[in-house]
Amino acid sequence: MPTTTTPVDFHKRYPQLGTDAVSTDIYWKPEIFVKELESIFRPAWHYVGREEQIENVGDFFVKELVSFATSVLITRDKEKHARAFLNACVHRGNQLELKDEGRRSAFYCKFHGWSYGLNGEIEHIPDVEGFPALDCKDLRLKTLKMDVWQGFLFVCLEDKPEQTLQEYLGRQGKDLEGYPFNKCTTKFKFEATINTNWKTMIDSFCESYHLPALHNRTIKTTMAGPNNPLGRAGDIKIKGVHRALAQHGNLKYQPKPVQSLGMRYSPGSAITSGGKGGKEQPKGINENQSSDWIFDVNIFFPNLMLAMTPSMYLVHQVWPLAANKTRYELSGYLRPATNAAHRFGQQQTIVELRDVVLEDFRLLERQQKNIETGMIKEIYFHDHEMLLRYHNYTIQCKIQGVANNLEEATR
Repeated sequence: MPTTTTPVDFHKRYPQLGTDAVSTDIYWKPEIFVKELESIFRPAWHYVGREEQIENVGDFFVKELVSFATSVLITRDKEKHARAFLNACVHRGNQLELKDEGRRSAFYCKFHGWSYGLNGEIEHIPDVEGFPALDCKDLRLKTLKMDVWQGFLFVCLEDKPEQTLQEYLGRQGKDLEGYPFNKCTTKFKFEATINTNWKTMIDSFCESYHLPALHNRTIKTTMAGPNNPLGRAGDIKIKGVHRALAQHGNLKYQPKPVQSLGMRYSPGSAITSGGKGGKEQPKGINENQSSDWIFDVNIFFPNLMLAMTPSMYLVHQVWPLAANKTRYELSGYLRPATNAAHRFGQQQTIVELRDVVLEDFRLLERQQKNIETGMIKEIYFHDHEMLLRYHNYTIQCKIQGVANNLEEATR
């Protein structure tokens, strides 16, 4: 049976977080932003791409970690190992690979002609006799720590990471293992630079309290049905420093004519469609087994979100550029279309998703402008914005260097 409106009692589940207003300082003050980069972002594991991007020996792609002005070169070596390097020649620091992706047998610097093998080792230095003190056998590209989870490639900028990737992903990573990520191979991508704080951008994807007002013309009616007129979330979970939101759908939703065609012919359910319940999935998907479940948002601290249905998933990633500027990247992965009707259905989903994201972003810049005046000292979180409250709490713990007791209790 479809669930009824979820009660406003998440604060009772997590009493440690309280219900008071919170300070706006972390959403706009530059000195706090600097602390966040060093204490939160630099030690973290960062998603850079999928294994499908480097299926064959010599395949490569370049990922810009814009928060650190760092270019990363990811490739597969002759032993079929995934490798990540700083995209810089060790001679004098010139950017090594200029293309976004491709295939190489070696990487060649266009400044002085130094070349490197797929394993990062030096292969050739022109006129090497001119470097009498150089020991070539110890010379190689700067190697970054890399690991793989469910086909997702992660790197860490620290030479000695505080945690392994598995430790970092924790319970939430384990709960999502087994999802058919590798079957969703049709990809689309949106990118934008938005004048807002990175935390505010993430928070916009972690609550459904705004659905009836902000998304009144787009997805309100697909999620806020007669049993859930306020569009409340189905459930929330805190798992260590990570979080998850399960969203109800509207089983009685009647799509418009064109949208109906798109839904009918799409090769799977979409983020923007009405609730259809979930097929058999890993433990972390639709954990409550709600029949009107539509999707989950799994938030990996600090800047990665996976929005997931049984047949498509979205990777949202945010990169802080300043206290009031953020780079947003969305990569969508769909089951491959097998005919034109499937393709039409997918394009309908992509267009609807674009419109929803734009509604969020237009508001975020206006919100940031007002917060930056310094005249709004506090903000307030609804019970169904509990994941935002926990996000705020986690940031405060990190930058102050104090224990996050709720992290330990939910790990």
